[in-house]
Amino acid sequence: MHWCPACEEMHPLPNTWTFDGNLESPTFSPSFKHSSTNAGSNAVCHYVLTAGVLYYQGDCTHVMAGQSVPLPDLPPELRDEAKG
Repeated sequence: MHWCPACEEMHPLPNTWTFDGNLESPTFSPSFKHSSTNAGSNAVCHYVLTAGVLYYQGDCTHVMAGQSVPLPDLPPELRDEAKG
């Protein structure tokens, strides 16, 4: 799983996807598409994660559609050290 700055939530990556083994700048393939329905509206988050960069695709329904951003660290409240 990783933190998605566009959706402000964790997204799982299927274990059947290809992973290059790089924990610092990971690459997964193929692309990942997360769809959900909230309060009657459909939300789509679709991206490619390559060399630690999230490449948001044009069919995303959030404000980061078409943008690229480095994969962020987990928010402090989700890190193991925050759990005590």
